[in-house]
Amino acid sequence: MNLKTFIILLLALTVLASSGCAGFRSEGAQKESTDFSLNSFPVKYASVNGVELGYREFGSGEPILLIMGFGGTMDMWNATFVELLAQDYRVISFDNRGIGFSSDDGEPFSLDLLAGDAAGLLDALGIQQAHVLGTSMGASVAQEMALNYPEKVDKLVFSSATYSVNTPETALLKDLLQSCAANSGLDPAVRKQADANLKWNGTYERLPEIRSKTLLLVGTDDEFTPPVITLEIAENLPGAQFIVFEGAKHCGERYLPVEYSNAVLDFLNEEESSKLK
Repeated sequence: MNLKTFIILLLALTVLASSGCAGFRSEGAQKESTDFSLNSFPVKYASVNGVELGYREFGSGEPILLIMGFGGTMDMWNATFVELLAQDYRVISFDNRGIGFSSDDGEPFSLDLLAGDAAGLLDALGIQQAHVLGTSMGASVAQEMALNYPEKVDKLVFSSATYSVNTPETALLKDLLQSCAANSGLDPAVRKQADANLKWNGTYERLPEIRSKTLLLVGTDDEFTPPVITLEIAENLPGAQFIVFEGAKHCGERYLPVEYSNAVLDFLNEEESSKLK
């Protein structure tokens, strides 16, 4: 079966969902819980790789580390999505260096550096291993974390992932990053993140080296990291599972928090070992 036929069949079996949202904006997002607020949980700090990373914790149980996407802060996670995960797990969100509550030591950014920060945060919290969920750029960082610090990563979840920003399918994403990197009016840390993404060599050839069991989530209307990219990752990542959400756009957990959290929880709660044999 060729890839195009496979995509058609896959979309016929996708999770039924919808979203009227576009790009990195939040218009049309599902209404969040009125009883759960991310900001009601205190910001804590950890010294990691020469910077102070601000983070929050929710719930209890096995740890899940959330890695935010390009230009985003930990306050931008959908509260309903976090709340549902936190019913069964200890959810840890944090600001990447230079963003939000986290400091910047002036070092040039790279996705390797951000992956080292994520692994270092787990060390600072005394966590030997955690499930890792990354969205957009966070999924790229999570890939580097799984490759560079495999002992720190249990199960992996990638939302709106790509293995490179230099593919024809991610041209819109690359254009956005180039525009941000060149915009002197933006926050310097956001420009440094954009530059780090543009200089990233990608993971296509290294994907088979990832040994953590992985779930990939993407929407049919994701204009920045379209489903074909997710399918290419799945084809090169041994044992990967994937779900395509009908009508969902980029970083679908912001708009379909219940559907995405259910998919993540089903995946994490599977009884089989989280490491491929």
